[in-house]
Amino acid sequence: MGVKKIITAAPDTLPVYLRKVWEYRALIVTFAKRDIKIKYAQTWLGLGWALLQPATAVIVYTLFFHFVVKVDTGNVSYVLFVLRGFTGWNLFSYLFSQGSASLLGNQDVLKKMSFPKIILPLSKVLTGLTEFMVSFALLSVIWAFSGVKAGFRILLLPMPVLGLIFFALAVTLVILSLSIRYRDILHIGPFLVYFGIWFTPVFYPVSMIPPQYAHFIYLNPVAGMIDFFRWTLGISDTFSPLFVWGFIATFVCLILSVVMFKRMEDDIIDTL
Repeated sequence: MGVKKIITAAPDTLPVYLRKVWEYRALIVTFAKRDIKIKYAQTWLGLGWALLQPATAVIVYTLFFHFVVKVDTGNVSYVLFVLRGFTGWNLFSYLFSQGSASLLGNQDVLKKMSFPKIILPLSKVLTGLTEFMVSFALLSVIWAFSGVKAGFRILLLPMPVLGLIFFALAVTLVILSLSIRYRDILHIGPFLVYFGIWFTPVFYPVSMIPPQYAHFIYLNPVAGMIDFFRWTLGISDTFSPLFVWGFIATFVCLILSVVMFKRMEDDIIDTL
């Protein structure tokens, strides 16, 4: 005889909920593949569009901040400096912006299928990583010709990448949880992405900020991740130990956001 499955109206505990997410992991891949096909179907450049955005951003930032504002990045070329920063920032902003719209953009699927709704923002992680790898390829080519060497630091590269993913996912889940009751919250996302880059050392080094105020920028966990990201690639010789705060805040926020989203999940279908 098979094991009986008991179904109750009681909400799942967090371990049970995470186990359900794992059981539906194939859907994450399915949704990610669908998103990539829809986004790049019948386009001439295909995934090449993922190269165009960072390339364009680097050109614009270089023309203004390097040649006009004269931002000093030390011994590293400004192109390499800003490309490293933008590659990390672009991963975060993509996951946040796309994840925040994942429920509204899949209303038909949510009403027809039963699965943990967190699967949808999780699928954006795979899509974002795909575009990140394409952008990283461009970065690697320029890096190879720059003569900059990272040494053992490159082994730590997954840490800031995972940090950016986890923090983006945490903020996304909070936005989604609140938007179930307050739809206006969804409009805050684009503003956070638009203005957030100015409070993150993407196109300028932290050394430009007066020392007495520089540590405040690390209240933004993404700033520490970007700083650490550059360090792992040899673009910077030093990074602030305050990046540790970013990792601690990220994991705390991620756990709390998953719990928050799980509690609100049952109301999603009724409010869409």
